[in-house]
Amino acid sequence: MDPHQASITLPYHYPADYRVAKMTDIKPTTTCTNTEVHSSNVRFMRSSSSSLQTLNSLPADRIVVLFTPAIPSSDGLEDPFECLGRSLSKWHSRVRHVPFVTRVGLTDLHAAWIRKAGAVVVVNCDPALLVDTKTINNMPFQTKFATQVADTLHSIPGDSQTPLCSVYISTSIAPPTDTHGYDNVVVCSSYSAANMEKAASMLMC
Repeated sequence: MDPHQASITLPYHYPADYRVAKMTDIKPTTTCTNTEVHSSNVRFMRSSSSSLQTLNSLPADRIVVLFTPAIPSSDGLEDPFECLGRSLSKWHSRVRHVPFVTRVGLTDLHAAWIRKAGAVVVVNCDPALLVDTKTINNMPFQTKFATQVADTLHSIPGDSQTPLCSVYISTSIAPPTDTHGYDNVVVCSSYSAANMEKAASMLMC
């Protein structure tokens, strides 16, 4: 096995299939906090009505692929973006959560998931908010990965209608510098459970 792929899949037990039927069996993540959502905390920077309609009517057998920065587990904390996967799974029965190592970028594993996807959601998060704030999680590498995902998806013949969404998380809610190729861009002030629920509902309902 490619060592880059191993470093992505083994420590986090991914990819993991979140289904509504299994929600009660999943232990709540300790990194998600239930706080009130204010409209300014979660908003669309860009949206496409046709893309959202395609996403909302996605057949049950199609996969929503969620790419998030890989965060090493420490002190018993779960992946901070697991709550987003859980939230998306309330709206669609097949959500596959696949992390990416920012310094490594897009691998053959990610490309394979993109080819299987009925829709793709990519998370970029301000490193200051992450459990592990080392330089491997800095924003330039995250945005590069997001660009690689868009380029890969749009290079697949006949896949121009696959919804491509970005969830950008920053305390300043500053817009991403480059969202080329993304139909829908949601910006959030944090990855609290309330904000992740709101972002998922904006994309999926």
